[in-house]
Amino acid sequence: MARRKELGSIASGVIGSFSSRNNDDLGYWGIGKLCGFAQNNGAECVRIDLLNKEIVPKTNNFDLMTDTYLSMFYTQCEHRGINKDWVSKVVITICFNQEYDKNLHYFRSSHGNPYVCTLKIEDDLGREHKAKDGGWCAPHNPSKESKSTRVYDF
Repeated sequence: MARRKELGSIASGVIGSFSSRNNDDLGYWGIGKLCGFAQNNGAECVRIDLLNKEIVPKTNNFDLMTDTYLSMFYTQCEHRGINKDWVSKVVITICFNQEYDKNLHYFRSSHGNPYVCTLKIEDDLGREHKAKDGGWCAPHNPSKESKSTRVYDF
């Protein structure tokens, strides 16, 4: 029997994938592209409301990423027998240039500055289920990065 507390496990899995290098946006690392987007808009954080498909600061450049992670979230809910009606909010927040946290950031495991991703799920009873992940990143720069071969340009 499905239980709402399983939403915490789903949050952990989805944010782990979102923060990973497998989060591609048209062949480049999604977090790096979000970092560049935030920097270009004078923002420290980017907020992605998956259910409403809204990003703050406002943009449509990450619609594919938003659709991918909403689909992943719903797939995980389905696998655990969690009813979609039990979920009222699913919000990812990515903050850049954060303080070093030994629990989230392996010291100088990559270039750039520390970032923190948080996924908050609010259920229909008003309870919050959240998970965090972090790492190091610099703003996207195609002249210094290799494009993933997993992406096809049609």
